[in-house]
Amino acid sequence: MTLPRLLRTTNFRFALFYALVFMGSVGILGAMVYLTVRTALEEQLAQRIDAEIETLARDYRTQGLQHLIETVTARTSARERDALEYSVVTSDNAVLAGRALPMPAADGWATITLSEKAKTSEEETASLYARTVTLEDGVRLSVANDIDWIDDVQEAILSTFAWALLATLILALASGLWLSARFLRGMDAMTRTAASIVAGNLKSRVPISPRNDDLDQLGRAFNSMLDRLDVLMDSLKQVSNDIAHDLRTPLSRLKQNLDETARGAATKDEMRTGILNATLQVDEILATFSALLRIAQIEAGTRRAGFAPVDLSELTMLLVSDYMAVAEDRGQAIRTVVETSVWIEGDRDLLTQLIVNLLENALRHTPDGSEVTVALQKAPDGVKLWVADNGGGVPETERERIFRRFYRLEQSRTSPGSGLGLSLVAAIAELHGAYLAALDNRPGLRVEIRFPSRADG
Repeated sequence: MTLPRLLRTTNFRFALFYALVFMGSVGILGAMVYLTVRTALEEQLAQRIDAEIETLARDYRTQGLQHLIETVTARTSARERDALEYSVVTSDNAVLAGRALPMPAADGWATITLSEKAKTSEEETASLYARTVTLEDGVRLSVANDIDWIDDVQEAILSTFAWALLATLILALASGLWLSARFLRGMDAMTRTAASIVAGNLKSRVPISPRNDDLDQLGRAFNSMLDRLDVLMDSLKQVSNDIAHDLRTPLSRLKQNLDETARGAATKDEMRTGILNATLQVDEILATFSALLRIAQIEAGTRRAGFAPVDLSELTMLLVSDYMAVAEDRGQAIRTVVETSVWIEGDRDLLTQLIVNLLENALRHTPDGSEVTVALQKAPDGVKLWVADNGGGVPETERERIFRRFYRLEQSRTSPGSGLGLSLVAAIAELHGAYLAALDNRPGLRVEIRFPSRADG
């Protein structure tokens, strides 16, 4: 996992992008703080100087020049921390009290820069913020305060924000590299799994961590797709094996029939009979392939897009009435226990095929005089449809297998059929999200389907 590869990942670019946005925001915030703090400190400084000017000017007006000189001299001698600077001069700039400050020619505010000679010590600040006023008799009064400490505060603010920006950039780069490495580990796992699948190992799966992050969710979806692919491949292998095994017999019979007709047909009638039998056998084979194709189309799930509300009660009763005559001809009976107005979401044509296959399966594999029950009722978790008979039933070990393609019980191998009827039922049930089960009817077989509730309730 090389550094250039880490730097090319989307995670790293996003981390860097958000870091730059954050740094820009911090920079803007720093500039606002810088300007706001300076303005606030200068206003505070100006208010302090104004208050001192007003006090001294009032004392001068009420108590005279001498008192002003004494007051300024006392305050200058005190030299308290963060003390103000004072200067009282005559009209011709002779210093009466305080320091000799470079006063501006006009009254008002000014920034004064002290020369090296004017400093009383090396530690003294070089810049002062001063206000000068002219009192009566031409006496001028200046009150000043150093402003270098404001610059120091601003430098501290700038330094703090600079270090914050640097720390943000370092953390962003480190986080981006860590996220990129973590992301690439997950992607490498998927790549290895895909390569393994391409190499023929359909059982390979993406490892899932307990973090349940986006990559884990993608990995689960990837694994679900592979599980589905594995099932389809197994189904394809099973179909291929079933076709090779179960179609061999009808194809062999067809070849044998054609050979016998070619060698032994002495008359046109015998030839016609042989060809007719071959045609019937071909029709059976074509019907088998047609059923397989229909199952494949259903399993593809494309028919789900055409789902619509279906009155399953009305459809069931309609199909049962069609098979009443068939059952009576064989001495069988069909009993119904069907609730009215039972609706589900589904494909009406496929649901018709499902019910027809269940009815034909029950009537074909039960003896004369047997009874077939068709029931439909609402359940707390959806809709339950079942077709039951009182025939010989299916052994418990065989019940799961009867839904496989071409699977037939030994006692049924001589009866007509391809062994795909219940496979088609299973495919239709799965398409509709229904649960399918073969149960013991005691006696007989009961095939039960549970459809989910309609989405609209």
